[in-house]
Amino acid sequence: MSYRTKKIKGLYVDTVLFDMDGVIVDSMYAHARCWIQVFEEYGVHLDAIDILKREGMSGLESIADIFIDKGFSLPPDTILKNLQKKKLSLFSNYPIEVFPQIYTIFPFLKSKGKNIGIVTGSFRYLVEQLMPQQLLQHVDVIISVDDVKRGKPYPDPYVKALEKLDASNDSTIVIENAPMGIQAAKAAGLYCVAITTTLDSSFLKGADAILHDHNELIVFLMNWCSS
Repeated sequence: MSYRTKKIKGLYVDTVLFDMDGVIVDSMYAHARCWIQVFEEYGVHLDAIDILKREGMSGLESIADIFIDKGFSLPPDTILKNLQKKKLSLFSNYPIEVFPQIYTIFPFLKSKGKNIGIVTGSFRYLVEQLMPQQLLQHVDVIISVDDVKRGKPYPDPYVKALEKLDASNDSTIVIENAPMGIQAAKAAGLYCVAITTTLDSSFLKGADAILHDHNELIVFLMNWCSS
């Protein structure tokens, strides 16, 4: 089923924390197209991989990192914020869909008495815009870029989610799809499952389990809940 799976530590897991973009909603290629367009206007050429591998970082942090990586001088904060504003405006025009399997996964986990959290590098308003109430009603905590000073790859967002839920790291698993999120989860001492929705397994080696898609994730979670 998976490229690699390590045994889930501990005897009981009561909390599942999900990244949003690329895990709950199929949004990453829209994000990439918007960033590519914005940076092109500034004279910086990007490929989709430049965005996908930075997923999880806050917008401003990823902008700064890209300028440095591409050999450009770092512009003033006012320009960075303007680029982010343009990107968000472009992104608002894209229709974003929830991965259909999430409509099975969330109710299933709640039926088993599990806590569900969303831990994302996006703004909270985007979580509320992109996720239907049908899913949000199952969510116990949302940690967005608005809630932490340091985002992924630092552990802070996941640590904050654990604090809000009064959950322990040995009873929690994380669902991610990108290196920054995996690093954050592992730095917080969490078991991390990665899905190859946007990047192949070579980018996801830090995860404890790597799954092909959401169908495999359903099987993984159902097997775990029944064990």
